[in-house]
Amino acid sequence: SFCNDRSFYSGNGYSLVPTTLYSGYKRLISDANKSATLKCSNLGDKFSTTTSRGNAKLKYPVALITADEVALAGGKYRMKNQDYYLRTNGYFWTMSPSSFTASSASACVYFVYPTGELIGGLVTSSYGVRAVINLRSDVLISQGEGTTDNPYVLKLS
Repeated sequence: SFCNDRSFYSGNGYSLVPTTLYSGYKRLISDANKSATLKCSNLGDKFSTTTSRGNAKLKYPVALITADEVALAGGKYRMKNQDYYLRTNGYFWTMSPSSFTASSASACVYFVYPTGELIGGLVTSSYGVRAVINLRSDVLISQGEGTTDNPYVLKLS
């Protein structure tokens, strides 16, 4: 399953109030310990192909990467990181909402900057995406290095 955490840290969503900040802001920016998580507290935000794993809203088990996954891989808010595998020298979206400013009707989602920084940006920007799949725990790497020239070959144990 994939967690698109749309819970609020402050504000109450799309109404005439000041900026709404989503919970990812608290976890990844304002908290001193920067507590990224893969857990999903709201079943409606837990996207999956079956009801046993989440909300059964997906036809195929693929989604965009989340800001929490970027943080767990080494991405930090507004801090360059040239040394982790998600830095691609390009821009790409996550599926994690960042903020909504009612006064300007600006919706923002986290994205990864070419230098590896995690940043919140307007959804009107044209950036790439990074697909994510989940593998079952009984999937093993049988060969390969995970590179373009020598990709991993997977097998069931």
